Amino acid sequence: MAVVVRDPNIDPIGDVDPEGEDRDQFHIEEMLNEWTDEPHIRHDEYPESDAEENGDGPERFHTHIRRGDGHLYPKQTFFSGVAFKEAVVDYALRTGCNLKQYRYDNDKIGFKCVGNDGKEEGVRCEWQVYAAILPKDQMWKIRKFIDKHSCIPNGECEMFKVPHIARLFVDKIRDNPEFYLPAKIEEVIKEQWKISVTRNQCQAARKKARQWIEKEYDDQFARLRDYAAEILDSNPDSHVEVDCLTNEEGKDMFNRFYVCFDNLRKTWKESCRPLLGIDGCFLKNKVKGQLLVALGRDANNRIYPVAWGVVKVENTENWVWFVKNLKEDLGLGDGEGYIMLSDRQKGLIKGVHLELPNIEHRMCVQHIYGNLKKNHGSKSRMKPLLWDLAWAYNEKDYKQKLERIFCYDTVVFNDIMKTNPMSWCRAFHKRGSYCEDVDNNFTESFNGSLNKAREKPFVAMLETIRRLAMVRIAKRSVESHTYTGSCTPYVALFLSKEHKFASLAKVTTSTNGMYEVRHGIDSHRVCLKSYTCTCQKWQICGIPCEHAYGVILDKKLAPEDYVCHWFRTSTWKKNYTDGLCPQRGPKFWPETNAPAVFNPQPPEGEKKMTKEDKKRKKGVNESPTKKAAKNKKRIMHCGICGIADHNSRGCQKKAKASQSVLQPSQPEPSQGSLTQA
Repeated sequence: MAVVVRDPNIDPIGDVDPEGEDRDQFHIEEMLNEWTDEPHIRHDEYPESDAEENGDGPERFHTHIRRGDGHLYPKQTFFSGVAFKEAVVDYALRTGCNLKQYRYDNDKIGFKCVGNDGKEEGVRCEWQVYAAILPKDQMWKIRKFIDKHSCIPNGECEMFKVPHIARLFVDKIRDNPEFYLPAKIEEVIKEQWKISVTRNQCQAARKKARQWIEKEYDDQFARLRDYAAEILDSNPDSHVEVDCLTNEEGKDMFNRFYVCFDNLRKTWKESCRPLLGIDGCFLKNKVKGQLLVALGRDANNRIYPVAWGVVKVENTENWVWFVKNLKEDLGLGDGEGYIMLSDRQKGLIKGVHLELPNIEHRMCVQHIYGNLKKNHGSKSRMKPLLWDLAWAYNEKDYKQKLERIFCYDTVVFNDIMKTNPMSWCRAFHKRGSYCEDVDNNFTESFNGSLNKAREKPFVAMLETIRRLAMVRIAKRSVESHTYTGSCTPYVALFLSKEHKFASLAKVTTSTNGMYEVRHGIDSHRVCLKSYTCTCQKWQICGIPCEHAYGVILDKKLAPEDYVCHWFRTSTWKKNYTDGLCPQRGPKFWPETNAPAVFNPQPPEGEKKMTKEDKKRKKGVNESPTKKAAKNKKRIMHCGICGIADHNSRGCQKKAKASQSVLQPSQPEPSQGSLTQA
């Protein structure tokens, strides 16, 4: 049939058949309907075979039913008997019926509904399903299916046992083990599937799920080299090191792990200040040891992760190894021009001294105060005096703060001098790094954010740290690239604290861009051209001090023009332009094909305590004899006469003695007495 298409530019006047036009429009719509009614092609639906199209196979709607949706139908096939059981479990969860297995053969399995059993004599639910595997089929197939229920679900299901509950909640427990406690599991099952289970079942299911998860993580630990290969595959040019030691049996025992992603390394070298904070913290899972981290600071003075590693123990050898890897990855050389912040751990200090002899190694004042507090805990004024000393920006203020400590307590003063305060006071920091930190709190804060991660198994912990760094960079990338100011928010916060004091400054102009700024009797020399102030704060922080800010306010200049480049928004954007590439799960890790004997094994733990070790040790003056058994009646002995079955209160010997004391003795009559006379 020819279809006439009208030209819209021709005026519909003349010999036009309205009925013919309507007829053609009807046919066009009919053809369009035929085109739109064609079957949808989806990748998760099996195409129909010729037999099914001719009606020789199962009903058409059965081909759209996917395994796991809780539906059963005659002649449905399964790869194994376990798959058939799982399908029946899914059916029980969907319907809430009380199903029970009645056939247990290797090649035959059957289930029936027992919802009405025992309620009335002769009343029984007819629902039944039976599957078997035959030699000619080589597949499990439902041979008998009576899909008819005469019972009403009451929340009971005999086949819904501990393994099924564990399988339902294993993923949830893996992600959030503290949330899915037995009470929560019981509540979710009743709310979602309308099935009642006992608290003991949920407890056992949770325990079994945790065992599966632990086995899963043990397998991942054995593939630690495959995990390292996945890091290199997803983030090329990164540095990953898996260090193992061979034991007497020839097996590889885990020793150390280190990772530094290439994008983190490049970003720190190109757009972060030459500052590193390093610290260690304990792991809290099966693989014991120390997590070592190295962090930098971004343009907004926030934490920027650089590298991390795991060692068995925090000693000089492991710290030398960790610092050496940092030195090679970040190109630190001998440390000249760089700053490192840490606590006073002896192995760490020695490792830094050996590998980076010329680095400016600042000690954390918080740890110094903690050590001093052990000997001077009652000195309440020691803390503010110590921190005021650390915050001094110039040598004059430093001497003044020291004198205050000396006047307060000479013993405290002597102990502070033993810590070499010039190594942790701002007045003696090298200029040009623009970092005023005197503590390592930003590293402690990062370790605090990893508390939950450190409780996880080894590979899961590493993945959590990597994912945390990836998300942190992604969020701050959006924050930095949408920020419109010329300097970062940290600069605005810094200057807001200086504004009140700067607005009260009295400024006197001189030549060559120099100014004299007075606050009361104190005055300082400020040079806007060289970005300096005699108080030294501007040179240390990189942001105008209250004296320089006073000049800027007096001359109505732009404060942003006098902030160093480390705190510019352009630098902040560079910090978070490149992040970490996402990684694949264990199923897709590259296989290094190492023999099983060379797969890393968890380090040998400490010897478990036996019952004898757990017994309380007796004191020096304690009787060596054992106490009476708990259920055995204690035999009481008198403390006076030593006879059993009575105490000193009811002792007859004591009663006789006291009676003789109370009754006065009468003198015996003598021959020479007056009475006889």
